[in-house]
Amino acid sequence: MHGHDRSTDRTPHDCRDEIRPTVWGYSTWTTARCLQGAVAGAPERIVQRTDVLVPGLTPRELDRVRRHAARRAAVDGLRPGVVAGALVALAVLALGRDLAPAPLVLAAAVLGAGALLLTRALVHATAGPRLTRVERRALRDAIEIRRVRVAPPTSAGMRVLVAMSAVESVSGRLDEREAAIARELLWAALDAVRRDDVADVDHATAAMLRITVRAARSSLPRVPDEHRG
Repeated sequence: MHGHDRSTDRTPHDCRDEIRPTVWGYSTWTTARCLQGAVAGAPERIVQRTDVLVPGLTPRELDRVRRHAARRAAVDGLRPGVVAGALVALAVLALGRDLAPAPLVLAAAVLGAGALLLTRALVHATAGPRLTRVERRALRDAIEIRRVRVAPPTSAGMRVLVAMSAVESVSGRLDEREAAIARELLWAALDAVRRDDVADVDHATAAMLRITVRAARSSLPRVPDEHRG
């Protein structure tokens, strides 16, 4: 379920992240241009999906976490940081003309880098809604799932992927309680995979599939007709 991290396969100016809500929490879609350029038979851009499982939150808390993640993905803290770092470095060079060249350059580099990192951290800290302690802890404990299907078809990890896909196929029919139970079951299944506990994997994934079957047999929620008086 975990694949190659392509974060080093793209340039800072040639990638785009998009946050989409899911039954598990949210997913990050990263689009990056291939370093090889246009190659016959190969896609020009690579799209990588990473699911983020955020259990243990109420629907309202989960919505705040999603909006927080979407805002952070939309805000580019690198450019303001570079500008702030350059300004600080230039100011140090201008004010320290009486110092020896080597210490002056070193001080400008250190203070400029510090201003870059601080500005970037402040930009991201102020992006999106302020999270509560519970929401911040849930976000720190969230699990990232990359769906690179390299596991054997009979493996426990593949069974978890199949159960995930099944639940996602009926996510529009799940109520808030069923979605919360599905998140906890996926958390338990992933923990069982980590512990190599096949019995617990089977138990959790079977429960996820039962939720899928019940939801598939249920009727879709009625959509009100806005054109009727």
